[in-house]
Amino acid sequence: MTGTTTRRAIPSRRSETKSTVAAIVVAAVSGSVSCLIIASIAKAAGVPHNFEPLSAFPALVVVGVIAGALGWNIVRRRSADPRRQLTRLLPAVLLLSFIPDIVVGATKALPHTTWAGVAALMVMHLAVAACAVPSYRRFLPATTAWA
Repeated sequence: MTGTTTRRAIPSRRSETKSTVAAIVVAAVSGSVSCLIIASIAKAAGVPHNFEPLSAFPALVVVGVIAGALGWNIVRRRSADPRRQLTRLLPAVLLLSFIPDIVVGATKALPHTTWAGVAALMVMHLAVAACAVPSYRRFLPATTAWA
């Protein structure tokens, strides 16, 4: 009787790069569409149309999903239990992402700031996370074996 060892394939750098780019593109596109819908609803509900963050979000979505994918990959590679670690980190990172919005609301640092506009920004953070996490899970699974 011969013993067999089950080994998971270690992804190549090229396939990892492709997977990371795919995760970022899917998250950025779906996150941007979600934010566009949220911005439209907020403006229709009375948030000033010239509250700039409700128009300048696409670049911020891209930056956010790139940062998220990089962080996700770091946890996947370095954590003994990446699923558990990500389950703990995601809510904390999301809560931290609200801090700049709250600061803008409290200081009225941007022209035409209203708390309704700030609330819309916070909902945008939730929407991008809701788009990014499934994309990362699909393209960058936390169960990948690393050398």
